[in-house]
Amino acid sequence: MRWNRLLWPWALLWPWSLLWTALHVRDAGRSWHFFASAGDLLFSSNPGGGLQIYAVHPQFQIGPLALAVAGGLQALGPARAEVAVLAAMSATGPPLLAAVWRLLPAAEQRNRARLLAAGLVFLPVWAEVATHYGHLDDLLALGCTVAAAHALARRQPVWAGLALAAATDAKPWAAAFAVMLLALPRKDWPRALAVFAAGVLVAWLPFLLADPHTLAAGRFSIPNDHSSALRAIGINAASTPWWDRPAQLALGLAGGTLAVRRGRWPAVILIAVCARVLLDPGVYPYYTSGALLGTVLADLVITRWRLPWLTVAGAAMLYATRFTGDLFPFTMHDLGLLRAAFVIGVPMLVLGLPGHRLTPPAGRHARSQPAADLPAQVPLPQADARHASLSRR
Repeated sequence: MRWNRLLWPWALLWPWSLLWTALHVRDAGRSWHFFASAGDLLFSSNPGGGLQIYAVHPQFQIGPLALAVAGGLQALGPARAEVAVLAAMSATGPPLLAAVWRLLPAAEQRNRARLLAAGLVFLPVWAEVATHYGHLDDLLALGCTVAAAHALARRQPVWAGLALAAATDAKPWAAAFAVMLLALPRKDWPRALAVFAAGVLVAWLPFLLADPHTLAAGRFSIPNDHSSALRAIGINAASTPWWDRPAQLALGLAGGTLAVRRGRWPAVILIAVCARVLLDPGVYPYYTSGALLGTVLADLVITRWRLPWLTVAGAAMLYATRFTGDLFPFTMHDLGLLRAAFVIGVPMLVLGLPGHRLTPPAGRHARSQPAADLPAQVPLPQADARHASLSRR
């Protein structure tokens, strides 16, 4: 009986994940060549390599941590490195889902049908970032942020700060996740924020000192796709506006701060990724993987819903619409409107949910019923009741 509990529903989710990996094998790693070449340049002494890589090659919108991992793997040889990293990344879907599931209180983990439903929707989309594109930086950023969520839940400010710094060092836009640290008790803020800042500076400062033009990488532009949410909200510039990336970060930080104030800090991933999608001129399918990781966190950790309605909505509006073909012939503008509707509407829904719709808090220190004028408390792991509360003391 115990083995049945351990295997359910992983005996279904692992084969499901492998199936979607297999479907992408023929065109796996479409973006890996960027990581391979950038990783080689990072460890190169040639002009434009080493610490000058971002100044000379601003098209590499990849953080130093991801570059270092990609460059280190090249020691295996280009072909072996690609196979190794794609195999490893393709296997991350179920463990990441399990890590999210472990954020729930033990009592809430008994209903594993919720986990199964979320996994069936999430894993096909996760295969886009992990297998089809092989985006190591996005995967590291999202994985480190889930690790930070566990550190926050256990009130470990140093580890939380380190994990979020690693996420930012893998992908710069992940800096918006840093507001999760405000979910810690106020007295832990200085340590957590200091560790985060130190971790980011250690990774990025050498490049800035070596060549101040490194900052120009933040102004690298791409075409404004006709199906982007950016066009749908009326920004019809031909390429990335000069203000776009700072606005993405500011919107993600503002929305994430509101989520923390509302007692819904696990929604920070969803809100920050939605801010990115809303204001980004690109419509790359791997963006959807981050959005759906955010909806899985919201569906499983924040709400009481038996089915992952937000994840289903995200998969339908951001992913499945690409394959409808003649059945539902969406125009480019229609696709942009769907993207905008999702990335605006879903965060507003999560932030506005009434307290009785949220998962009850865990542990003996949690409030049994949130007061009307206080934010609802999110569930925390049951393993150590002493760390169950994140209320500010």
